[in-house]
Amino acid sequence: MRARRVIRSVVFACAALYSACIPPFQAQIRSKTTIAVDVDLVQIPVVIFDEKGEVATNLEKTDFRLFDDGIEQRILYLDKERVPVSFVVLADLSSSMTAKIPFVREAALSLFDSPEEENRYQDEYSFVEIGKRPKTLLAFTHDQEDLERRLPLLLRDTNESTALFDGIWLGVRTAREDAINRHRAMIIITDGGDNHSRYNLKETRSLLEEVDMPVFAVMAGPTFELPRIFRPSQKKRDPFPWGKQTGPQFPDLPIGVSGDDYIGPAERRGPHNMQELTETTGGGVFTARHEEDLARIVGTIGLAVRYRYVLTYKPVHGDGFPHTVQNVEGKSVTHKVCVQLYPTEKFKRYSFPYYKRSYHSIE
Repeated sequence: MRARRVIRSVVFACAALYSACIPPFQAQIRSKTTIAVDVDLVQIPVVIFDEKGEVATNLEKTDFRLFDDGIEQRILYLDKERVPVSFVVLADLSSSMTAKIPFVREAALSLFDSPEEENRYQDEYSFVEIGKRPKTLLAFTHDQEDLERRLPLLLRDTNESTALFDGIWLGVRTAREDAINRHRAMIIITDGGDNHSRYNLKETRSLLEEVDMPVFAVMAGPTFELPRIFRPSQKKRDPFPWGKQTGPQFPDLPIGVSGDDYIGPAERRGPHNMQELTETTGGGVFTARHEEDLARIVGTIGLAVRYRYVLTYKPVHGDGFPHTVQNVEGKSVTHKVCVQLYPTEKFKRYSFPYYKRSYHSIE
């Protein structure tokens, strides 16, 4: 009994000492004082193509200029890294694409990497069918051999209307819920038309603004012959019509097409819609004027996404002070980013860099 009383006394003493060391409950309440801390470093992934439409290599930090809200920033680091990527491929198999399905199959297969790179980096692929209702053809897998065997059988025309915007929503959900790799990219092979989606252009753009995933659209080239009465007047054609475009310039991969290249109002809006949607993600639109170019373009985009540049900087205000982040009563602020290749004359035939042109901070 005496031993029990001693042990009990020791326990009570330890409990009292422990209680004395714990601050009062009020001290656990979160302070309402605003605390400002330096913002984290900002990283901007950049995809660049050279004057031949190939992945640009050997660029240095001094070849870039970067602006945040119009203020030039000091680039701290430039990294070129090969990253494992989860690709979501949206294949338009609707009736307007019927004649182009064989080239869509070839383009899908061109995205795959060499067996050595496949084993080392474990890229994965998911395929979504665009028809009257989008559906997942294949869930994410990195088994390229199996994909090469199954894709030609799955990528078949649906002879249906086109729910392209709905397909983008399904692709985003697939990436968010099922992708293993931190780096993701969406590639859409389409003629750009949409005539059956529940979601509209504005809603789809808002979705993509929140997604940390570049989206690239590869427009299947025009094969329709307009009736003679609707053809434009015969004028001497500029051999380089894309040279006047304000967007990226590719001698071999011209960007942008005129409305006369497509039949139907949905297809005529296609290039504009795709440009609006992809640019908000840091991606872009490529136009294959010949179907056989689809595979080359998709393959090149795949390489560029895997081997990308990453610019790192610490955002600085015009007064020379860094942005701050508040943990209480802060508001979301959108910052505009602009990346340029410099000097301009040296890189005038390169594409404009593909990157996400804004980010959000709480200030």
